[in-house]
Amino acid sequence: MQPILANETAQLDLFQVFRASPIIYSLLLGLSLFAFVVWFYSFFTIRLGAMIPGDFIQHMRGLLSERQYEAALISCQKAKHFSGNVLASGLLTREHGHQVMVSAMQAEGKRCGVTLWQRISLINDVAIISPMLGLLGTVVGLFYAFYDVNRTPDTLAAIFDGLGIAVGTTVAGLIVAILAMIFSATLKFRVVRLLNSLENETLALGNLIER
Repeated sequence: MQPILANETAQLDLFQVFRASPIIYSLLLGLSLFAFVVWFYSFFTIRLGAMIPGDFIQHMRGLLSERQYEAALISCQKAKHFSGNVLASGLLTREHGHQVMVSAMQAEGKRCGVTLWQRISLINDVAIISPMLGLLGTVVGLFYAFYDVNRTPDTLAAIFDGLGIAVGTTVAGLIVAILAMIFSATLKFRVVRLLNSLENETLALGNLIER
């Protein structure tokens, strides 16, 4: 038996690790790519300037100050962003009183935010499924390692080598879950900030609407 030198480092054959459980690793890779695509698309499309355009807010403020409610409603209905939809709901219900109008605007704001929260929910699902999927790969690997009734004392070393490879799916699942949690946290911060700004801007415009 040769002594292990201090400068020797363990080498990990990634292809051999992947070959030990290709289905699990492929699923984990697919989940990680899915979470990244959802985060990347949402992070660069959910922008304050796109959801609450400054020129639109200024235009609405001018129309509402001059009590041109019909023109303001038409502009809101033509708008392709959240603030236009929320303000339009307030203009449509202004005849029922200020409290009803504010409630309608808040309800519309929550409805518009559902699609944003659904994206975060998808990333959270990846964070939940990934470690469970990795653990499944490890348990299946252990099951096959110990269930071999034809093993001999000579195969014990191979079994322990296989155990080390089987644990790799759990490690990969945890890595994917941690990344998904980071994606979810950063995206949640942006969505909360956007919805708060949307509520403040639209309620400020709603105060300019008279019955």
